[in-house]
Amino acid sequence: MAQLRQDYQKFSDLNTEILVMVPNGPKMIEKHIHQNNTPYRILSDKRSRVATQYFQVKKFFTFGTPTVFLVNKEGRIIFTYYANSPIEEPDNNLPLEILKELN
Repeated sequence: MAQLRQDYQKFSDLNTEILVMVPNGPKMIEKHIHQNNTPYRILSDKRSRVATQYFQVKKFFTFGTPTVFLVNKEGRIIFTYYANSPIEEPDNNLPLEILKELN
C-alpha cells in the first residue's frame, strides 16, 4: 500500500495511527515490511479468522483483502477502509480531510 506509506507522516501529524489487517501470516508480513520500509503496523489475519467473525456483522467485507483502520490517540477507530481486491488502495484524501476537521 504505497499511498499509505507515502502519506504516513500526514496521518501521524494528525495524531492518527494506520493499522492494516491482511490475510497473510507473520513471515510474509515481516518480509513485506522489510522490503518496502513500511512505517505502519500490519496485522495478521491468517486464514481470515477475524474477518470471518466480523463478517457476521458486516455483510460488505470481502475475504482475503486488506482492511485499513485509522486509529486516534485514544485508541478509537475513526475511519475504516475495506478493499475489494488484494491490490486496491484507499484514496487518502477523504480520511485526511476528515482528520483535519477532527483536529
